[in-house]
Amino acid sequence: MGDSRDASNYRSWMSSRTVSRRGLFRGLLSPAKKAVEQTTSPEQTLLFRQFSRPPQALAEPLFIQKCDGCGRCAQACPVGILSIHDGRPTLAIEYAECDACGACTSSCESGALDASVVMDTGLRPVILPQCLGRIDDLCRMCEIACPRTAIFFNQQNQPAVDSAKCNGCGKCKLVCYHGDIILSLKHHDS
Repeated sequence: MGDSRDASNYRSWMSSRTVSRRGLFRGLLSPAKKAVEQTTSPEQTLLFRQFSRPPQALAEPLFIQKCDGCGRCAQACPVGILSIHDGRPTLAIEYAECDACGACTSSCESGALDASVVMDTGLRPVILPQCLGRIDDLCRMCEIACPRTAIFFNQQNQPAVDSAKCNGCGKCKLVCYHGDIILSLKHHDS
């Protein structure tokens, strides 16, 4: 008798549960928002990037010294993913990837962005535990979409990121329609 009552209560509870589109997206995007809001301590500011930067930014101490916050790079970005935050350009890959076109670098007159620096946003994908690719091999959107083959799944369906191959473009995050990928700053500055 307890089983049928539990099933009845569950059906009743589920029928009263509705999720709006806004609530669904808020739930999917909240892990990414938390990751973006995390910052390093003041002691680490000179050693590590505090925010994601344009792809050819100098090492953080030099970047902070040279960048004058003029905003030319943000204006030059064809997809609008650069903005000025606290007087410095910040990269926000939320709706478009960084295709490393170099428009931001060519518009920089202060020397904070340098064409001789390897194109890398400093972001790396973190694949969350609920990733459907971990369960079976039906979803491999991130692996397929990665232009540098930096994401792969092993024989046990566990995803891995080759940080040396990854340039932090964010395409993997954008193609993951489940929202199981967040972008995090890598721990060392190149």
